[in-house]
Amino acid sequence: MSVHERQRPPAGHGEVLTAPRYEEWAELVRANRAWARSLPAPLEALRVRARQDAVSLARDYSAAIGVVDPGSVPDAPLVVTGHQPVLYHPGVWVKVFLADRFAQETGGLALDLVVDTDTARAVELVAPCRAQRIEVCRVPLAELPYGTPFVSAGVPGPGELATFRARGADVLATLPAEAPRRHFAAFCDALDEVAPAADDLATLVTAARRHYERAAETRYLALPVSRMARTPSARAFSGMLLAGARRFAVVYNEALGDYRRRTGARSSAQPFPDLVTGEDRVETPFWHLDGNVRHSVYVDRAGVLWAGGGPLADIGESASSAAAALERADVTLAPKALALTLFQRLFVADLFIHGTGGARYDRVTDEVIEAFFGIAPPAYAVASMTMVLPVGCRLVTDADVASLEERLHRLEHNPDQMLDEVEFDAVTEREAAERLARRKADLVERISEQGADRKALGLEIREVNGALGRLMAPVIDETRAALGRAREARDASAILTDRTYPFCLWDPREVADKVR
Repeated sequence: MSVHERQRPPAGHGEVLTAPRYEEWAELVRANRAWARSLPAPLEALRVRARQDAVSLARDYSAAIGVVDPGSVPDAPLVVTGHQPVLYHPGVWVKVFLADRFAQETGGLALDLVVDTDTARAVELVAPCRAQRIEVCRVPLAELPYGTPFVSAGVPGPGELATFRARGADVLATLPAEAPRRHFAAFCDALDEVAPAADDLATLVTAARRHYERAAETRYLALPVSRMARTPSARAFSGMLLAGARRFAVVYNEALGDYRRRTGARSSAQPFPDLVTGEDRVETPFWHLDGNVRHSVYVDRAGVLWAGGGPLADIGESASSAAAALERADVTLAPKALALTLFQRLFVADLFIHGTGGARYDRVTDEVIEAFFGIAPPAYAVASMTMVLPVGCRLVTDADVASLEERLHRLEHNPDQMLDEVEFDAVTEREAAERLARRKADLVERISEQGADRKALGLEIREVNGALGRLMAPVIDETRAALGRAREARDASAILTDRTYPFCLWDPREVADKVR
């Protein structure tokens, strides 16, 4: 299966998707390493520095959050994945388990990029619950002011953590199954354990998830994007794109346009917006992190970097002068989505693992790499899985509803065909129904004869159907009510079987077992 095909998450519980097959990942690494050896000297040198920076920072950060350094053999593979620090679903979670397995099998290292430079309105538990009916309930761990990156969000206090635990437990208590409640309680224990040492919301969620995974013995390292963005190698990469900002924006926008035409995307924001190109200045693929907010970054004709309405630095005309200017001004530029994976794939990872969503937009990244850097892009992998909560409720499917819809249609339009499936309250009612059924059969036979008065006979057939319908009204009404209940239950089943509920409702050992 090509990673350039549109990947869809697996449908069945416990199914894992990898593209290409996991057994082929070692060959992808070999191919990507051969590709890296053919890079132009400046890019190859930057790749060496970026890998050193990434591993060093990841080791330091991981030790600080209580992750034991797994070590690695010299020149072993470096496999990278990542996501925002939210309570994401197992389809995202499985990526780190697969990266961890690959690293352990090859003596390498796995890095989990914590995209703490992104924003969200809330970090929350999302779960099915039963009130008057089955619905989706949300319990916030933390709510963020609009535009606040995770790294700038504070850590909830003990009272807020206690409220999160209590409200989450109340929501899950409405479900018959006990396992999600037990797993959620264990995750809350992890939150309480790591909170005193966490500096920000991203670190809290990341450290808690790693402590929660202890039972599965995961060994991968974590690397926040906000820290990576301050390394010399990241600033050198930023300098490359800033010095060629206008050409990069043209290449970027053309690749997005090709993607939208190819996929039929109607929104100009899909998979993300174009970079703004004006006569006086051009937008770059970076955010400027400034306290609790982030701003898009622009370069003007004079080579001055702007964000949030004010100048940041005079970057000059070359990549090296831009990198030096960022260092002098102590400016932190966080790469936006495409630039982030571009940097990781080109300069850090031997193999980058996407989810099914990221894989779709990285076709754009491939085109940007080819057009801007003039080199073929390295290969990447895709991984996802589906886990369904063991909610302990009977699930109603589309097929169940369709069966009742067919039964109601036959009762309403061909009631004579349903007599063997209906119990009448009295023998006289059944005898009357059978007489009407015989009368209808006779009318149907006559209406097909040559010269038959089809209009009159059709009217009689409708009258017979009406009479049968009145005799069978209780059954029809009961079936109609059962169909309504089934439709409501099917809608509830869709909520109960949603694959996007957070990882803290499952045992991490179950996910680990699925990828072995």
